[in-house]
Amino acid sequence: MTRFVSGAFRLRGRASRSEYWWWMIVNVVVLALAQLVLPALISGRTPQPTLLVGPFGSWLFATIELINWNQTDAPSSPAAAFFLILAGLWLILTVIPGFTVAVRRFHDSNLSGWWGLLVLVPIGSYVLLLLAARRSRLEGMRFDV
Repeated sequence: MTRFVSGAFRLRGRASRSEYWWWMIVNVVVLALAQLVLPALISGRTPQPTLLVGPFGSWLFATIELINWNQTDAPSSPAAAFFLILAGLWLILTVIPGFTVAVRRFHDSNLSGWWGLLVLVPIGSYVLLLLAARRSRLEGMRFDV
């Protein structure tokens, strides 16, 4: 996570698989706690999320129903609303670092960072997750300049 934070706004260079996947694990845990578990425990309602996985981490829960409340229903307690707001702030603050670590991960496997635009295609997020799982390649050193 130290490498992730130190390279949060850097597109050049490479990110190892461990740097990328540790970031993804931390991000999924934070978002799951803030958007699903804590509001459900506080309000006593069970969330019904639709999982959509994205390669940048921050987009993992960004495009799903946070908690399947009725349209006229708001979270029943201020604490549940606070955690939902906290999750939104987390998404805003980590979208750029999540994108840059994904670009550096693609560089490490000798792919251009432009592959990240595949996230705009509906099935592209799943393809990008598979590309992020590729092993490091020596040819990827060309991105270290």
